[in-house]
Amino acid sequence: MIKIIDRYISQELLEPFLFGLTSFTLILSASMVLFELVRAVIIAGMPIVLAIQLFVYKLPGIVVYIFPMATLLGVLLCFARLSGDSEIIAFRASGISLVRIVAPVLVWGFIISLVTILFYEIVVPYSNRAAKELTVQTRIEKTPQMRNNVFVPEIENGALKRIFYVRKIQNDVMEGVIVQEFVDGALSQIINAKSAKWANNKWTFKDGIIYLLSETGEYKHLIKFDEQEIAIKYNPADFYVEDKRPEEMNYHDLKKYINLKKKMGVNIVDLAIQLNSKISIPFASFVFALLGASLGFNPTRRSSSIGLGLSIIVIFFYYILMFMSMAAGETELISPFWAAWFPNVVTAGFGIYVLYKASQ
Repeated sequence: MIKIIDRYISQELLEPFLFGLTSFTLILSASMVLFELVRAVIIAGMPIVLAIQLFVYKLPGIVVYIFPMATLLGVLLCFARLSGDSEIIAFRASGISLVRIVAPVLVWGFIISLVTILFYEIVVPYSNRAAKELTVQTRIEKTPQMRNNVFVPEIENGALKRIFYVRKIQNDVMEGVIVQEFVDGALSQIINAKSAKWANNKWTFKDGIIYLLSETGEYKHLIKFDEQEIAIKYNPADFYVEDKRPEEMNYHDLKKYINLKKKMGVNIVDLAIQLNSKISIPFASFVFALLGASLGFNPTRRSSSIGLGLSIIVIFFYYILMFMSMAAGETELISPFWAAWFPNVVTAGFGIYVLYKASQ
């Protein structure tokens, strides 16, 4: 049952949280996305409609970092006002402990963390992929594209089905194509073609040889061809897209991608850090709720200015700590788990310490 104190503190927290969410969104979107798009419209002649689409697609990737910031600012402003108006003293005089006062804030922070995880899992990967596909398709339509030494794996039902190697691809023509096909994890055939061309939504391979292999991996048969249509689910745009970025995948997809990279012998430390960050970054909202409540017990009448300044300082040091821990993780000084969670652990520890001192 929600008690009066829980409802009261939640109502006091809502308005500054929405203020922080709006303010930080405007500030960060302008600095990280909007400025770049305005330059593209004015200098490169990007259509305004396309720029608006890209802005909408890139915005969710920024918002997931703003949720913790808005939580911290909201809690700081809420508790600074309660302390400044001596309401915290009134609560404690009524026999309510600081831990009980902080409880609804922690629940609030936990709920925001869960919302951020859902946002990270559903909205952000889709929007980032949409932004990348829109950019790639636009570039292919407007300017000739070329890439060298392209490796693209194809996964089906969690198993490796094909690996494509292309020496050079320009627009819709591939040169020096090698396709390795797998059945139940074993290499079954190799296609080696001089070139391949995309037309009518299909690839036509030219001047090639198909090497058939037995179940034991021994050479069994070969087929030479001048021209052969081969069913491939990738179109030219897919070969221009670089390796998938962690922000384009949800937790489950990134975990599968890491397992694939392991099989390919690729160092996956950075990917493992990003995997853990998909949980640790959303839970920064919970940690900031704890820290904000602890720091907010300091009474002040200038709650807005002090709260905003203090939140910026805390956020600055938090992200400095995050960058340092990730750098330590990438150099394998600490594990990927601790590289992602260390800032949260330190911040939560400091918040508990401040709350403990305030309760004395």
